[in-house]
Amino acid sequence: MELDGEQLQMVHAYLAGKGIRVEGAVLPEREIPPYTEEEQEFLKQYQKELKYLRKQPEDLLPDLYERAADGDAEAKKLLTEHYMENVLRLAEEYAHGSLLLQDLVQEGSLGLMTGVDTLGLLDGTLSVEEYLEAEIRRALQEALRDQEEARDTGAQITEKLNRLADSVTELTEDLGREVTPDELSLYLDMPLEEIEDLLRIAGETIETAEQKEN
Repeated sequence: MELDGEQLQMVHAYLAGKGIRVEGAVLPEREIPPYTEEEQEFLKQYQKELKYLRKQPEDLLPDLYERAADGDAEAKKLLTEHYMENVLRLAEEYAHGSLLLQDLVQEGSLGLMTGVDTLGLLDGTLSVEEYLEAEIRRALQEALRDQEEARDTGAQITEKLNRLADSVTELTEDLGREVTPDELSLYLDMPLEEIEDLLRIAGETIETAEQKEN
């Protein structure tokens, strides 16, 4: 792409903000905002709980990997407990964004359990540790993407509701009476079904002639 160093750094910083890490990318130290009081309380309690989870001796891990890959429930449970600290570590990398730390830990835990459940699919290109970390990261990134999409959808609906409200006001003034959903559909070049859905969302804040008759 023929980008200079500063431009590449900006690209890497943007990707990092989206939860996408580029191997070998060197980013300037960013100022990390403090956790909210709710997050601080969660972190304090979660760190206490981690102390009670069972860590496994390194020499026993290969046997646990094999048993878990064969579907052994106890081995899966022990491995999940063993790697739970990794969930918090990775969740903190994605914190201070659109999701609270506790939500990230929850999603990361689900990713860890998915990874442990699917150890039988491991093909040897990754170590078990690398595979489990990749599954945790995948879960965290998907959760952040879903949150971003939900926020974008909410913004789009808000924009349409504002347009609808403005159009109701304009048409009412032009016609000298309350408008109908059909008239709004033509005026906004929007399907009638979508107009009706938006009116239902708006409730009593936007009133049309048809609603008043009902």
